[in-house]
Amino acid sequence: MEPARVHITTYGCQMNQLDSELVAQVLRSAGAHLVADPRAADVLLFVTCAVRAHAENRVFSNIGKLAARKRREPHLVVGLLGCMAQEHGPAVRRRAPLVDLVCAPGRLADLPDLIAQARGRLGDAEALDPGRDGSGAAAFAASDAALDEAEVRRPLCGSSPGQAYVVAIRGCDNFCSYCVVPYVRGPERSRAPSAILEEVRRLVGQGARQITLLGQAVNKYAAQEGGRRWDLADLLHRIAETPGLARLAFITNHPGAFDERLARVFRDVPGVCPYLHMPAQSGSDAVLERMNRGYTHGQYLDRVAMARAVRPDHAVASDFIVGFPGETEAEFEATCDLVRRARFSGAFVFKYSPRPGTLAAREYPDDVPDAEKRRRNNALLALVEEITAEENKKFVGRTVRVFVEEISPRGRQGEALDSRRSAEPGTRSAELTATGSVLRSAFRVPRSEFPLRGRTPCNRIVVFDGPPSLVGTEVDVRVVDSTPLTLFAVLPESRER
Repeated sequence: MEPARVHITTYGCQMNQLDSELVAQVLRSAGAHLVADPRAADVLLFVTCAVRAHAENRVFSNIGKLAARKRREPHLVVGLLGCMAQEHGPAVRRRAPLVDLVCAPGRLADLPDLIAQARGRLGDAEALDPGRDGSGAAAFAASDAALDEAEVRRPLCGSSPGQAYVVAIRGCDNFCSYCVVPYVRGPERSRAPSAILEEVRRLVGQGARQITLLGQAVNKYAAQEGGRRWDLADLLHRIAETPGLARLAFITNHPGAFDERLARVFRDVPGVCPYLHMPAQSGSDAVLERMNRGYTHGQYLDRVAMARAVRPDHAVASDFIVGFPGETEAEFEATCDLVRRARFSGAFVFKYSPRPGTLAAREYPDDVPDAEKRRRNNALLALVEEITAEENKKFVGRTVRVFVEEISPRGRQGEALDSRRSAEPGTRSAELTATGSVLRSAFRVPRSEFPLRGRTPCNRIVVFDGPPSLVGTEVDVRVVDSTPLTLFAVLPESRER
């Protein structure tokens, strides 16, 4: 049989993006060909997210659209990977009968065999992670060892040259009442420091200048090696010593595990970005208790103050769920109060949707009307936007260091920033597009240059025009305008009136 031609579609968080890179590495090593055009593939793999119902519905909808093609090409293999695969298991075929292959997050190293099995129609091709009880420990250790081998050998790749993600800790033990992650990614397992350091050295040797450590609760990292105990602060100190590494970040942080020792890393370790992604989820103590988050409104703000005490320029971003079961108007207002006090540099806001198998779905009725969820969602987004607009405006006139990630995929300055809104007159995208045109006219940016997008050390998006050779490098730019989402800037040599 000829080598498989594989196309990978990725949904969800940075962990899923990294899973896709590992899939690519595993399959290339087995002789498969990765193709960018799904129409040229005979194997379509979907790396999925199960955190929200909306994400699952998108995956099932997109798989369903393949029905006509599957009839024309009966040998086409459709694979469901990642969190949805573990969540639904073999039952996924009842909702998506086109699926030929099911592979859990911890079993990605088994994909070459699974694809061969599916292509040969040799029975159900599936590989699921074991349960969370002690009997699964050996199986998790074996699958993690296979993933570690693939991670250490993977080449620097991805959409943004010069930066790479590295897993520090797999799984989750927090059991927030609304979340399926502990069930679909298994218990917490911290990787050996030596494996992480070797992977970082290899990636930096291939040209990575920014490394981001990943984990569902990355600040719970804890490992034993070399006769000593390692925490995340230890690991960051050692990684920062890697020659050629310019920036080091880590996401996502659980507020309950953020302490002064880790906060001091932002001050004491060169290259660590002054950016903390630390989801609050709610500002109401009662809701936080129902969510099983393990901290209060006041304790969360104490963590924010702790970070900013060592780095006053520290940016903190957050996630929120509105309309959680039983959430009253007063409890929602407590969330708004936390946002006003913390002054986040950005926040993701989601309407609550019950996830099967979670405590919240079993114990708490989904009693907040959808219309009220939408209202609270929009109100909180508007508040976040108001604050981020004020905070971003403080950067105008300043020179900032930017890591250039890519040529903007949405055109000239201003068009890259808010894909959720159309460019109709009066909308945010129209405003930003107009702003970009004014900037290019005012500063006489050469038309031969490209719209570039990058980030400051505090993770703010910066858009400016410049040569594509800057992608994957750091450069100083001067901020000349701002919106709630983005800083607009010019290169010093382009700043002529």
